[in-house]
Order: sequence, then C-alpha cells, then structure tokens
Amino acid sequence: MSDTQLTFSWDDVYWITEQHLPSWGDSRITIVFAPEGRDDAPLSDAEVALVQWTVDHEASISEILLAAVLAEYPAMQESYGYEPKELVKYMPNVSSVAELRQLIALQSVNVHQVSKAGCPYVGFELACRWDEEHGLGVLVHGKRVVAVGGADTAILLWMAEEDAEKP
Repeated sequence: MSDTQLTFSWDDVYWITEQHLPSWGDSRITIVFAPEGRDDAPLSDAEVALVQWTVDHEASISEILLAAVLAEYPAMQESYGYEPKELVKYMPNVSSVAELRQLIALQSVNVHQVSKAGCPYVGFELACRWDEEHGLGVLVHGKRVVAVGGADTAILLWMAEEDAEKP
C-alpha cells in the first residue's frame, strides 16, 4: 500500500477524490467511488481500500487498458465508418500506444463497489477524438480488461456485477 492519503468529499451525487496518476501525465484525475447505486453514507474502510488498490496499481492497469484499446482500435475504426478524409482527422491509423495516446485523454476513474478476489472493478472514462459525445470507456477487473466501449462502459454497475457473477 502506498503512502497516498485518500480524502473523499461528497459532491451531492458521488464520493470523489482527486489523485495524481503518473501513467496519465501531470494533472490530477477525479476518482469517483460507486458511480451508480450507492447512497451518501461515508465510505467504509473496505471501500477506501478498493480505491487505494486502484491508485497503487494504476501503472500496470493503464498498460493493460491501453494495449486492449490499441487491439480493439481497428474494429472501432470500422464500426465508426468514417470516410477516408474524416478517418485521417478523427481516427487515423495507429500502431503504438504512444500514437493512441495522442487521440485520447483520461477524464475520470470510476471505482465500483463491486469486487472479486480482492480486486475492484474499475471503469476508466476517456475523451477521444473520434466520438466527442459518447467518449471511450474501459472496464477492468484487477488487471484484466472486461469491456471496451463508450464512456458508459466505465460507469455502468450492471456490467461489473454481471462479470463478477461469472466463475
């Protein structure tokens, strides 16, 4: 466990904290605990531990997440169906994580109240050049990518619950 002190505040909708996640640059990123289905009761020690686990492992999670998005990117290019000129502008061909990073930016991290085998389900919500309205979302469990999709993939509790029920 790191020496990071997590301080949460209730913003009338969610419990949030801001942390520097080195894998994503110099800015502080908002971390939301339980983006769906939780009341305003203060976080328990177990819930804080889920967020702390995420902060402590963000580098390895980010590496896996970016590799998954890079692998999924050609299929996303096809599904968006941009014309060649638009494709170059919004979804140019990329062959590396470094090139992919030029097209995306982390907006928030959503730590769900669902965990399995001691690891939380965490949704990464990203802005992306190719879909300003719906963004990009990646749901991970521990260090395994569960789903890549629109930004809602990072927020939807049912996706985490459904995966947690699998053996």
